[in-house]
Amino acid sequence: MITLHRKLKLRDLEIFQVVRNGTIISYVVIEDTRNPFTEEDKKLDPLCYMDEEDINAILNVFRMSIVNDEKLNEEDSDFITSFFSDFVNNTNLTNFIIKEYIQEDLYDYEVNIQFFNKILKNIGSNYIIEEFDKRNWIYLSQD
Repeated sequence: MITLHRKLKLRDLEIFQVVRNGTIISYVVIEDTRNPFTEEDKKLDPLCYMDEEDINAILNVFRMSIVNDEKLNEEDSDFITSFFSDFVNNTNLTNFIIKEYIQEDLYDYEVNIQFFNKILKNIGSNYIIEEFDKRNWIYLSQD
């Protein structure tokens, strides 16, 4: 059985832990960029085959990053990709990109702000989680 644990929820960032039978199989980072596709994004499959006008009409892109310590098997990769694809409502103004990343030492650290920032750095995110008072943690997670 696969379960999700949302480890962090901020305004433009959520991090989920994907667990199967008590074992973590991946982390998934969802980042609301509040920006259109970058020039680098437009080179990705299938965007590279789309009409430039259609691509430029999309004003907000969500980046979803599947992070694991080793390459996921095809079944797990397809399941996670399919499941998290339903998290974003595709419209003519909003779309998403999903990429998989390997971070070999992923499970060697305590889950805290430094751990999240290490993942964000590994996936090339510009997002940096600032330290905050631990009493505010509960309010951030319930936002």
